[in-house]
Amino acid sequence: MMNKEKCLLVCGAGERGSAVARRLLGEGYAVVLHQETAPRILRRRMCFADAWFDGATTLGAVEARLVRSPKDFLCGMQTRQFIPILLRPFAEVVERWPWDAIIAAPDPGDRPSPRLVDLAELTIGVGSGFVAGADCDLVVWTEEPDPGAVLRAGDTPPQRRIEYDRRALEYWDVIAPVDGAFAAAQPIGAKVAAGDLIGRIGDTAIRAPVAGRISGLARPDLACLAGMPVGEIATAEAAPVVGVGERNKLIARGVSFAIEMEAHGFAPVAIGARFRG
Repeated sequence: MMNKEKCLLVCGAGERGSAVARRLLGEGYAVVLHQETAPRILRRRMCFADAWFDGATTLGAVEARLVRSPKDFLCGMQTRQFIPILLRPFAEVVERWPWDAIIAAPDPGDRPSPRLVDLAELTIGVGSGFVAGADCDLVVWTEEPDPGAVLRAGDTPPQRRIEYDRRALEYWDVIAPVDGAFAAAQPIGAKVAAGDLIGRIGDTAIRAPVAGRISGLARPDLACLAGMPVGEIATAEAAPVVGVGERNKLIARGVSFAIEMEAHGFAPVAIGARFRG
């Protein structure tokens, strides 16, 4: 059985992985993030992705820090003062440390995560791309109607409601018209009107297609291709642009619940049923 002295590896520095890692650290676990390749993430103030480039960043007063030496890695693990981020290949990270739990939490559109089952005492896949009992021990559901539900082998995913995705109407992509590196003219969180300049790719001006707040911007370190999103505008006043979003809070709670049940020797149940009961 697990306890909070054990070590947890969270794969993915995007919104989901960052929410999960932040929650688990806050509950006292020793948590490490793994991000092998440069993250192409626009909502950079809602995750730890910038640490991959800048060496460190914070999300809701929790710091994640790139580590390149065993000393820094152990410092983060032992003190819980920051979340270490490892860049080494996944197979090497798994082989060189005895992880008690591995949680794969890719954002939508990320490349598929490796098969996790048998790599640790407990393995959890976050999202609809995993099958409990085949790819991992447990799956934490991410979609409506029950984000955060915990699925065991043989469980049927919650039936998704046939309705529009409200979140898709709250955010508007800004598409690159040409190839090149994007240079921002305004910060994430800034209010813009339709047509306002938000950045440039070379001599090409990139303007806001709608009014709202800038919720995401591409890193200048990464070249963009024509047709790729280089920014995002939140059009709804209540749409978050900073911090952990509500859906990802539920997902992180589901992961935490699954680990806690394992620690006490109980079989996890659907988190929605537990909290609605």
